[in-house]
Amino acid sequence: MIELLFYMTAKTLPFHLFAYVPFWNHLRFSKRTTAMLLMAEQFLFLGLFFLLYSTGIPVNLAQICAVPIYGTLFFYFVKMDWGKIAFLYIFTSDYLMAVTGVATFFVQSLYQLDLFSWQGGTVILVLFFLTMPFMLSYICRTAQIVFDIDAPDLWKTIWILPLFTSLIVMLFTYPPTQTNPRFLLAWIFLMVCMFLIYRQIIQTIQQIRKKAAAEEQARGMERLIRLQSDQYTLIQTHISEIHRVRHDLRQHWRVLKGCIDSGDFETLSAYIRNYGEQLPSDFTRTFCQNIAVNAMVCYYYEKAEAEKISMEVSLPIDRHTVIPEPDFCVLLGNLLENAIEACYSVDGASFIRINAMKIGENIFALTVDNTCSNPPKTEQGRLLSGKHKGFGIGTDSVAAIARRYQGEARFEWKANVFYASVMLKLPSLHTSGQYRIV
Repeated sequence: MIELLFYMTAKTLPFHLFAYVPFWNHLRFSKRTTAMLLMAEQFLFLGLFFLLYSTGIPVNLAQICAVPIYGTLFFYFVKMDWGKIAFLYIFTSDYLMAVTGVATFFVQSLYQLDLFSWQGGTVILVLFFLTMPFMLSYICRTAQIVFDIDAPDLWKTIWILPLFTSLIVMLFTYPPTQTNPRFLLAWIFLMVCMFLIYRQIIQTIQQIRKKAAAEEQARGMERLIRLQSDQYTLIQTHISEIHRVRHDLRQHWRVLKGCIDSGDFETLSAYIRNYGEQLPSDFTRTFCQNIAVNAMVCYYYEKAEAEKISMEVSLPIDRHTVIPEPDFCVLLGNLLENAIEACYSVDGASFIRINAMKIGENIFALTVDNTCSNPPKTEQGRLLSGKHKGFGIGTDSVAAIARRYQGEARFEWKANVFYASVMLKLPSLHTSGQYRIV
């Protein structure tokens, strides 16, 4: 019984702990609490296994009945999209199946020993520790890519492909007591197949992300071009107005000179006052030295002004933006568009505050705060759109750009104010010479 206990522990515990490593920073409980729960989980598994085994159920069947304890609690202990959990957990399950299969071949075929023995458990542990460095490096790299991909609908189904591949191999090779070399190759090729499947899926998803990012950037450029065109039209209108005023200045000068010569200062005062009211407003607002960013801010400033929304702007940005100009314009444009939309629904005074600053040597911070009557709805840690069903496209785009530059985006609502902040970590901020802030 102790020998079987050692075998079952060697077969299950190392691989189950291995599965937690990529999710170590995404646990529902503290690390200490999780460690204690895992110990209790192991005892629960062994207790159920031996309870079933003692009733006469074969070892393999008793194990199949008890092992769901691991998977069920794993999904509960890890705080993440269940589709991502399943996608990565299947890989660990295949790793366990492949190592068990290879160990079976060595123990039973080469050494003619019982699989459920000290030797069987020891061989499994040896194979696990020999392969773990490579497997751990691979699964952690893959997990990081998976964590960065926000596509809930995709993760709900993508795990089915590796699952069915695993089930096919399992149906033809279970129980793992086969000594035929064909089964050894099947277990080895299972892992090779899983590597290829995971690699291809990840590459496909990354290509989809790049395409989506390119389309978002293209939409941002179209918006920027439209804003710049509107600004150009506005400037041309003001220039034409100034030309007209300058042309009429000679006539005004004659009237002023006539009033002065005649000493009619009351008429002079009234005339100057009326003339001042007809002068064009100041249209040369400069919020920053970058032309594209300034045009965008001017566009939304005028929209806010038309809706009597107070806007404060502090953008100490040089003519080169801290990240590539299209990305920065998409990021800022989405934040301002959301801010304007939120202020439309506010009864009474509303405001928008834009601030940018450098923190330390390589951190750039951008904040956009605005009045917002109601807290935005969230799901799975993401903001839902207030204009359509589903997640907010603008906030998702902002978060994606932040992650692209090793930063993060945070959104918070408090006391009728929505706070959006973006932190960008830019190691090459002062070394490249291309992107910098004042």
